[in-house]
Amino acid sequence: MDRVLQTFPIPEAVEQKLRAHCDVRQAFFVEGDELVEAAQGCRGVVAGTELWPREALAAVRGDLQAISRVGTGVDSVDIAAATEFGIAVLNAPGENAQTIAELSVGLMWSLARRMVLADQAVRTTGFKMRTELDGIELTGKTVGIIGFGEIGRRVAAICRHGFRMRVLITTAHPDPARLTAAGIEAQFVELDELLAKSDFVALHAAVTPETERMIGTAQLQTMKAGAYVVNTARGQLVDEDALVAALKSGEIAGYGTDVYEVEPPPPDHPLFALPNTVLGPHFGSGTFEAMTRMGDRAVDNLIEFLAGGQPVRTVNPEVYSRP
Repeated sequence: MDRVLQTFPIPEAVEQKLRAHCDVRQAFFVEGDELVEAAQGCRGVVAGTELWPREALAAVRGDLQAISRVGTGVDSVDIAAATEFGIAVLNAPGENAQTIAELSVGLMWSLARRMVLADQAVRTTGFKMRTELDGIELTGKTVGIIGFGEIGRRVAAICRHGFRMRVLITTAHPDPARLTAAGIEAQFVELDELLAKSDFVALHAAVTPETERMIGTAQLQTMKAGAYVVNTARGQLVDEDALVAALKSGEIAGYGTDVYEVEPPPPDHPLFALPNTVLGPHFGSGTFEAMTRMGDRAVDNLIEFLAGGQPVRTVNPEVYSRP
């Protein structure tokens, strides 16, 4: 049996499938030298979001031939280095889309109804604040969705069909046929227009040199008064210093996020002290259904690769043409 490293927990049934095909070594949530040591002698990895920089990949080259992500994002892996060293990077796009879309809309609702403050109030003062915790409905509001991949499409569908919200979309590929195919009534607009008109702005873009810190001081100032931002994509899309300033000044009404520029965020992160935030521990994919789908795809990808195949879900397929 090929030896593989598992760095991320997956549902038991999926893990048993992996064990039926491979000799599994487990080392959850390891980084740096500990990760390199655990990967020695392993032909593949069932990976989480741990960092695989060039140095780590160089240290295991020769043994390691595939990294199979339990999830979509591969920004934690140096793809160029992996390709150079002959390491295939596999992923599971779309398997967590529904779960994350539901979380994104849930953050909107939680902000709109001030649920964190409501929970704290009941625990400390009973019902004394029941008439002070005013909120707003989602129904009839405008949501601006930045990024129109699988998750963005599902958020648009929930908002439009579930809450009759007006949907504005900013994407690199504003093809009206995409709206028709998704069955969504929406409008493609430029970012400035989306920010100026939206009551809720939902971030669902990938991190690229063009999108990194795309929400900064200027963009926050463009947003309408009383608007909210939710982010279940990546913390690097937001300038957190500018965001904190806008939240403190009331320039925007609130921020709901599951992701941060630095993860995990430090204990004294300024977002923790603000009452108009809803914060998650990067658990957006953390439902049984999504974890099963993602884990199953990651394991199937790796089993196929180890058997000599070339999985369709390969991020760097050019690796297969290397000597």
